[in-house]
Amino acid sequence: MIKYISLEVKTIEINDNEHLTDIFKKNNFPLEAIPTNCILDKTLPGLGATYSEIKAKRNSIIIEPNVPVIMGKVKNDNSLLGVYESIKEAKIKSYLLNDTITYKKILCTPEAYMRIVRIAEDIELDLYNNYFCLYDECEKITQDIDYREQISLPMNDFFLYRDKAFVSATPLQLRNPEFEEQNFFILKVKPTFEFRKKINLITTNNYESSVIELLEELKDSPCVCIFMNSTNGINKLTTRLEENNITDYKAFCSKKSEIKFKSRNIHQSFEDLDLPLAKYNFFTSRFYSAVDIYTTVSPDIIILTDLHEAKHSRIDPLTNAIQIYGRFRNKHDDGQKFNSLTHISNYGTIGEVLTEQEIESYIDTSKQIYEDLKIRFEKAENEGEKKSITDTLKTCSYNKFTNEDDTLNYFKIDNFYDDERVRGYYLTPDNLVHAYESTNHFIIEHSNPLYIVGDKELFEYKKAPSRIEQRKFLVKKLHTIYTSGEYTTEEILKAEADFLRVDRRDQLEEAKFTIDAFKKLGKDQMESVGYYKHRIEQLLRKYNKKTNDQKMFSQEVRDAILQRFPEEETYKQEDLFNGFEEIFKSYGITAKVNLATIKKYYGLSASKAKEYKGSIRLHMFSPDKECQ
Repeated sequence: MIKYISLEVKTIEINDNEHLTDIFKKNNFPLEAIPTNCILDKTLPGLGATYSEIKAKRNSIIIEPNVPVIMGKVKNDNSLLGVYESIKEAKIKSYLLNDTITYKKILCTPEAYMRIVRIAEDIELDLYNNYFCLYDECEKITQDIDYREQISLPMNDFFLYRDKAFVSATPLQLRNPEFEEQNFFILKVKPTFEFRKKINLITTNNYESSVIELLEELKDSPCVCIFMNSTNGINKLTTRLEENNITDYKAFCSKKSEIKFKSRNIHQSFEDLDLPLAKYNFFTSRFYSAVDIYTTVSPDIIILTDLHEAKHSRIDPLTNAIQIYGRFRNKHDDGQKFNSLTHISNYGTIGEVLTEQEIESYIDTSKQIYEDLKIRFEKAENEGEKKSITDTLKTCSYNKFTNEDDTLNYFKIDNFYDDERVRGYYLTPDNLVHAYESTNHFIIEHSNPLYIVGDKELFEYKKAPSRIEQRKFLVKKLHTIYTSGEYTTEEILKAEADFLRVDRRDQLEEAKFTIDAFKKLGKDQMESVGYYKHRIEQLLRKYNKKTNDQKMFSQEVRDAILQRFPEEETYKQEDLFNGFEEIFKSYGITAKVNLATIKKYYGLSASKAKEYKGSIRLHMFSPDKECQ
């Protein structure tokens, strides 16, 4: 069992409107800066940790999780150097050799860190004894390493630095024993004021309906900021906006996602922060932490989690939720940085969630299998046996916890535990509420709206293997709803609307066809023809003819026709046809209008008067559906 490390915890207090530079000075910290060998737990985002290091009188390498935050920090300051993929090595070398800059401040991504090291070696610069290494938003190493392995690359060097620190408002517990071996401690910032934020937590069995209703409530908001780690989920929302002729939106995402968005004609997408914000703004996880967002109006913040369409849209209340609201830096007239904060999520079992004991068993078993295979490889007697074992070793589950050199990567272990922890929050609404409560960061207003049709049913409907199976599923559900007697007309119409929210036009037409057929024929008739579309259409033709006859000669239609066309009057044929069509349409009658139709209501004769040439005179009004 690999246990969490145990570090000494020291606390420092901070008052409202104070920043870290203030408390470092007040507490007589060396250089009035972040102390070495500490994990600085800021508690609150926006206290200026990066700023304090930029101002500290020492050389610094500050590792940031993503490019946008680096670009935001180094913008308009030539004394700082941002290093990421597109930065030329000549620029890095020139900066390191520039003696006019008293204290070098390099901000880099984890992936770009080794470029700095290589150049420093070339010019014989000792980084480890001359630079302070600060890893900002340190929890991202644990959270992102499963899909972004190089995020932990700087950790190969981190403990070589004489002066170093981790920092975040939301650090996670760690298992790497080297923190203990180098006598790290936790420096916990303790606010002396009420800092909790109100959050509306909506756990729902119908994600799309809940989102649509919230967006309708916020339609008059001058700025809505939506955080969702799913390009497909964002694409659905922007498509809905455009269907309603709303184009005032921006999407902020990675370069890869930006290309994906533009291939779907979403051209207002940006790899970096583009201010001012639009009315609607979408952010992927690239913008969950570190980025500073300044707004001209108070925004409404929405966090979205859709487990059925995008499992990776789960957010951790202990980290992501706090970091997201912390992106907004400036206060508005009411003294607040945002107007409202809402998290909408569905819930339920999406695969098994392992307990801590089960995780331990998984890791121990994976390791044992891996080591057994290596022993067997050493004893292998021929190349065929060795190749087979080598190929098996490559697919061994223990690989997910190791580095390329076969050493254990503790952040990968942390990630495995962390992912199961967060997945467990979304099993039930109560689990998610308790997770938010445990942060001590939020005043929670929780609601759990339940809809007639839930995400699970909509997912099953969309994933049905054939159109026949889709019709069968939809009809059975509608039959249950209509015959239960539990629901209002409004609730039933909402349920039908849920099935009409599909991605393709052909799917929409199919859903409309099935709902219309069910309302006219019912479940038994549709079931009797095996749900085959052409046979349902035959039944509909018979139904429509019968109902047309009934409607055509109902008292309401008779009265409408006689009022529109009094008897013993002459009319142009075109006016007659148009008038009958309007009346039929208003009463849902699909019958074609011709002279034979009009004969079913009136006696007819061609007008002989010259001024009415080509017109028809209507005689006695005597509706008779059998009249030919």
